[in-house]
Order: sequence, then C-alpha cells, then structure tokens
Amino acid sequence: MTSPDTLGTGSRSGGELGEPLLDVRDLSVVYESDGQDPVQAVDHVSFTLRRGEFVGLVGESGSGKSTLGYAITRLQKPPARTNGGQILFGGHDVRELDDEQLRRQRHGGFAMVLQSGMNALNPVRRIRDHFVDVFRAHGHVPRAHWRDRAAELLGKVELETKVLDRFPGELSGGMRQRVSIALALSLDPQLVVFDEPTTALDVLVQHAVMDTITALQRTEGFTAVLISHDLGIVLETADRVLVMHEGRIVEDGTSQQVHEDPHDEYTRMLLSHYADPRGEVVSLPGFEDRSLRPRLDHGRPGGSAIVVDGVSKTYPAPRRGEAPVQAVRDVSFTLEPGGALALVGASGSGKSTLAKMITGVEAPTEGSVSHGDLNIGKLNGRGLKALHRNVQMVFQDPYAALNPLHTVEYQLTRPVLNHTDLKGADARRRVHEILETVGLAPTGQFAQKLPHQLSGGQRQRVVIARALACEPQVLIADEPVSMLDVSLRAGVLALLEELRERLGLSLLYITHDLLSARLITDDILVLHEGRVVERGSTAQVLQHPTDPYTVQLLDAVPNPARAHTR
Repeated sequence: MTSPDTLGTGSRSGGELGEPLLDVRDLSVVYESDGQDPVQAVDHVSFTLRRGEFVGLVGESGSGKSTLGYAITRLQKPPARTNGGQILFGGHDVRELDDEQLRRQRHGGFAMVLQSGMNALNPVRRIRDHFVDVFRAHGHVPRAHWRDRAAELLGKVELETKVLDRFPGELSGGMRQRVSIALALSLDPQLVVFDEPTTALDVLVQHAVMDTITALQRTEGFTAVLISHDLGIVLETADRVLVMHEGRIVEDGTSQQVHEDPHDEYTRMLLSHYADPRGEVVSLPGFEDRSLRPRLDHGRPGGSAIVVDGVSKTYPAPRRGEAPVQAVRDVSFTLEPGGALALVGASGSGKSTLAKMITGVEAPTEGSVSHGDLNIGKLNGRGLKALHRNVQMVFQDPYAALNPLHTVEYQLTRPVLNHTDLKGADARRRVHEILETVGLAPTGQFAQKLPHQLSGGQRQRVVIARALACEPQVLIADEPVSMLDVSLRAGVLALLEELRERLGLSLLYITHDLLSARLITDDILVLHEGRVVERGSTAQVLQHPTDPYTVQLLDAVPNPARAHTR
C-alpha cells in the first residue's frame, strides 16, 4: 500500500498542493444496536488530506466509506460511535468540539453533500427556504442579501435564479444534487465531502454533475473527498484514490498508480468490471471474451410478440401557463418472442413511460401497444390479469420493490397463487424451484429470510424470482443493476441472460448503460426526448453510431483507462 507521504504534490488541475488540512489517525467507528453484535464499520484508518487535494474514497456497500465520511464531518448518529483514534482538522480534534464550537467550525471549515438530493432536501419547502435556514443559523449573510447570495450560489452550480421558487419535487435528480452542492458551499468550506453525489443518476447527468464539482474545486480551492462505489468515475476525477474494504484502507495512491499498478487484490477485482462497450471483444467477470458477433435467439414456441405501433404519451402541464409534457413521441418497435431488446436513454427520454404502457399501467395518448391479440391500452380487470400472467416487470430498486415485513417465501407465493392453479404444498414447491432457478440455495434458508437479511444482489434475485413465479413470456427489466455494486452487477446480468436462453423468455432491457446492454441484448433502440434517434443490432449501434446522442452515451460510460490521459 502506498503511503500518503510518497505521493506527488501536484494536483490534476496542475496546481501545487498545500499543507495538511485533515489528519485522520487510527480512527475506528462501531455500530452498537440493542440485541445485535457490534459491527466495526471503520477499523483503525489513517490518512492525511492536503489543502487543494481532490481525493476519491472508493468501496462497495458495507465497506465503511460513508461511515468514515460522516465521522470526519461529525454527522454520525447513534448507533454509530467513534471508539478510537483522532480526527485533526486544522490541528484541532473534531471529536472534542462541543456543539457551539462545532457550529462555528462548520463556517469556513467542512461540509458534506449527502447521497440523495431528494432525501437531503425538505420536500414541502421551497429551495430558497433551505438557503435561508443556513444564513439564519450562521448569521454570516445580511438579511437584505439573502436572495442575492442564494442566487449567486446557484449560479456557481449552473442553475438559474428561478430555481429558488421551486420545490425539490419539481426539479430533476441532477438539479437537486446541484442545489445540495450549492448549500454545502454557502459557508465557504475548506473541505467538502461528497457522499455518492451521482448515485441513481444516468451517465450523462453523472458526468455533468462531476464536471461541475471538479470545476468548483479548482475555482474555489477547497479540498474535496469524493465517496463512491464507482471506481471508474473516481479515477477519471480524483488526484488520489483511497480504496476501502471491510472497514480498512487497502489501497492509497495516485489515480494513475491505482489504475496501472494496483497493489491489492480487491482493487484489481473492482477494475476488472470496467470496459469500453465499443471494443470488438470485452472480458468482464461472467462474460469472458464476449465478442460482438450476433447470438442466436432461443424463442419459446407459441410466444407472442410485443408490438408498439406509433405510440405517443402526453401528460398535462405540470403548472399553469406551461406546456403539456410529451414523454413519448411516435415510437414503434417489435419485441419478438425470445428476443432481447435494449431501450437506452438518459432520464426523461421516455423509456420507463414505455414500460408502463407495455405493462398496462398507463394508456397511450396515441397509437397502440399489443401482446398477441391483446390491445394493452384498452385492458382492465381480467384482461390486465391475463396480461400480467405473461408480461412481468423486474424493478430498478431491490430495496423498495420488496415488502420489508414479509418473508421471501410469502412474497413469491403471492404471484403463484394469483396467476397459476397451484395451491398449498404445490405452490410452496414452486417457490423453492424458482429460488433454485435464480441461484438462491439452499432454498429453505433463503425462503424464510426477510429482505433486510439479504444483500443487494440477493434482493434483486428475489425480485427476478417473483417476476418468474407465474412463468411469463416477457420480462421487462427496468434498470435492474443500477442500484447494485459493480461486483454484483455482472452476476445479475448473467442470470438474466441465462434465464432468457434456458426459459425462452423475451427480454426488454431498459437502461442508460450501454456496456450492460452490450452484454445481454441483441438489438438496441436509443431514445432521446421521447423519440427514437437510433436503432439497430447491438454491434451496429455500438461500433457505428449515427446519432450524436448515441455517441454522447458511449463517451459517458465510466472507463478507468481514460483516467490518466486527462
């Protein structure tokens, strides 16, 4: 492991790094909950941050990275407890500050940008009120200048002044994250900790937000800590990278050192999950030496195609005086039995709206969606039940898709009872067969677990199992791996491909990630602002894109190989 003292003194922006700002010495943090064994989330961690440095802190879920971020900014709450070490900021131990000293330290000291822009902002208060709270608490901005200062801060993150009058729910995910960044800058901090600032954002918005963060770090001169599970983004952005695993720092080096000569096996594993989707041959765990040659369909005899014909969807104007929202505009395509088609686009492109119309949740404003003889837009009651027997959805968020109060067995039994003739012991036998199919064995052990007792990858396998319970013809997978760590994504993608080939399923794969689309689909349809801008075989779209928007999506795929060339 490289010591911080051996690192170069230059930053990625070309400037010289200053004196030490934060010195973490042998820090440990434990979670102590009643009735449960203590969990040592941070285990004897030491590192130093210099003024003007941009540091990435990388690790998967449970590695301790966010706990460390909360600890150094004194935002941790019970059951977390610091049980050893020092956090020296400007020579003073942050752990020993009382509430008033901590409040003063936050002004011009340190700030944190939380992971979810929606959760970090109060949904029933306008954006201007969030700034007023900060100005009132610290008294550093005269009341007459509150709006001007808030507008100035929004300008720094490339938002217009009119955003001040909006509620968080009226902003996109990227805009909410920019507001959170502006709030963090309102006290002119020397250190800003960004906790997963691009999680759940599509690749184009991710890059826009990261460009804003890097530009602000250069112009404002603060020290930045970027906490992320995405090593590709960190290597493209940070001067230096710390890799955490099981509460310890296992790698510490410059971005170039970590990419070209990683010392720890865990870092090498993380790097193995990245590739350029345009490559003739791609090797990822579970997808070794995957070329772009066409793959054979394994269609189910008697299966029906999904036909989307001239479909448009318009929603009423969100505000008085504004125009109606055209979510989908004259889209047509066919998902053949046994086929695998990717709907690719950024947030707001219309891909999830199309999924809602295919599953009968929404009806098209114009055009039609059909499955065999069923006109989906005109179904209700028994017709929708018949549709859902054959068309099932795999949802994006495995944490929200499962009821936390019921066991896995209960949640899988419901669709078996609702959509098949199986009852009692036969239904339970079917549930255990499905668990075996999705790789959750021993099935008796997993069947009795509650969702919180499963990892993210295991939860997503349960979501897939639930979709398979009624033996559908079509699976619609809506961003099924975007919430998972990189080491778990490949396993879920490999499972989807295996199920498609073994069971003869048709797969509609909705994503903003062209690398994952390359691995498991035969054809790609690119959506932008509700319209189809590109379509063709996976090989054709990836290697010979014709639309500039497709090129943008390809360029935005995180790629550690680009890191040291920037």
